Parts: sequence; structure tokens; C-alpha cells
Amino acid sequence: MKKYLFLLLLPAFINSYSQDRLRPGKIYDQGESIYAPTVGYRGKIPPGWYGTLPEGEEVFLLLPADNEEAYMFINVHQKTLSQIKEDWKEKFALTPAISVSLKGVAVLSGNKLTGEFNVTGSSEKARAYAEAIDGGHGYVFVFILLAPERGFEARMKSLEQLIGSSTYEAPSITHVYGDFNWKEFLPNKYLSSYVSSREMVQKNHIWICADGTFKTKIKSGGLTKVKGDKNKYKGTNKGKWTAEGIGPKGKLILNFDNKPPLTIDLEIRDEKVYLNGFRYFALYYSGCK
Repeated sequence: MKKYLFLLLLPAFINSYSQDRLRPGKIYDQGESIYAPTVGYRGKIPPGWYGTLPEGEEVFLLLPADNEEAYMFINVHQKTLSQIKEDWKEKFALTPAISVSLKGVAVLSGNKLTGEFNVTGSSEKARAYAEAIDGGHGYVFVFILLAPERGFEARMKSLEQLIGSSTYEAPSITHVYGDFNWKEFLPNKYLSSYVSSREMVQKNHIWICADGTFKTKIKSGGLTKVKGDKNKYKGTNKGKWTAEGIGPKGKLILNFDNKPPLTIDLEIRDEKVYLNGFRYFALYYSGCK
């Protein structure tokens, strides 16, 4: 019986190495902390709200738990407050349907820029307020509240709680996978170059165990970089493995019992693993002794 789970667990493993780092798609409930080490931001979801970083987006979105049409946004810019003040003079969209334009003049004081905005496109009369704060490490953090006029002041208190919980520090990593540890990630993994959910067809397979052993079953090319080498490693083989690298790129070294060693380039991007440039599925493997 196969001893691996056909479940793509990569996001969970990434999370285990990134501690409380902000993850796209995750829902953060009231009281939960959010941490973005690439820009040095920490904050906490205020009571009565929940938040998420939508997949493929760069703006953290907060929504009220009572489902009213209100929003809070956190955006990050590598601009000065003066540059953002100029940007605010132009009309811009907050959602696909709702746009805002500056009402009066934005006020710049110290490390803070504030402004009120007129709202168009909302289902009922609404207001918007924005506050930009220079965090002191090359990034400016913009907090925006968009909410109906009725009850707007109560929503402002939530924005104030969000801003009050926020702290700004020097970025600890320069890449979303800057502290990704390949040697810690690879043990007890099954790597497959192709999985068909209907017919369960796989091409190349690597089983990696925490005791330093591995097994391979190679059916096609792509695992080796040198043309013709695939025949040398074709079939089932085993041996000892090691890995190198901290960050989005690393190396997997396979020391076969009866073959020359093989070094494979590793890369992770967009929560996908690549071996020598080819996509591989990373699955948990429980068959190691």
C-alpha cells in the first residue's frame, strides 16, 4: 500500500518555517497578529473584523464581521509621503466598482499624511479616510477606511485600533522565501514530476527520508541537466542525500549506491517547487523507517 498522502502540503510546510508570516489566502480573525517580514510590518486585526491577503494581490483587506459594505485596506509603498500626497490628488479605485477622490487637501505632519475622500460607485452614501505612515525603513504604510456615512465614526475607531496596534521594524528578509530552509523542508517528502488525479499517472519519483536515505524511480527526462544522463539514472535506485541552501534556491545532492552522484537545482516560487526547472509536486511521505 502506498504510504504517502496525495495532498499538496507545501503551503503548510512553508508556514511552519515562516512562523507567523503573512500568508496569501489565509483568513485572520479578530485579535490575530499579522506579520510581513519583507517590509517589517506587524499589526493586529481589530475586534469585529477579519482580514486576508487575497491571492495575487498586494493589498491586505479587512472586512467587518457583520457583513456590512465597509472595508479597511493596508498598502505598502516605497515612496515618500510627499510623493503619496501627489498621488492622492488623482482619483483612484479602491474596489472594481468604488473609486475615491481627495476632499480638500491632504495634511502632512511629521511622519504622517492624512486625508478625507469623496466616494463614488458605492451602493449607499459613503466616506473614505486614509492615513499614510512612514515606518522609517524605506516603506510607507497606507491605511484606508471605506464605509457608509451612517456609523462611520464607529468604523473609524476600528481603523484607529488597527493603526495603534501597528509597529514598523527593519525588514528581516528581502524575499518571501528568504529564510526557506531546504534541508529542513525535504525530509519525509515524496516528489513527483506529474500527478493525474483520474489515472494516478506519475513520471519521475523521489522519496526522501529524514534518516538521510532516498529512493528514486525515473521514467522520463527532465531530472538531469545533461542530455543522455537520464538513461544512467533510469529505473529504481537508492542512496544517501543531502541538501544545501537557504532561500528560494538550493541544491539536492543524491549520492547513489551504484551510480555517480547527481546534483539537482531546487527552486520555490509561488508555492511551487521546481527541480532543474521542472515543476514537481511536494507531498508528505510516511513510508520512511
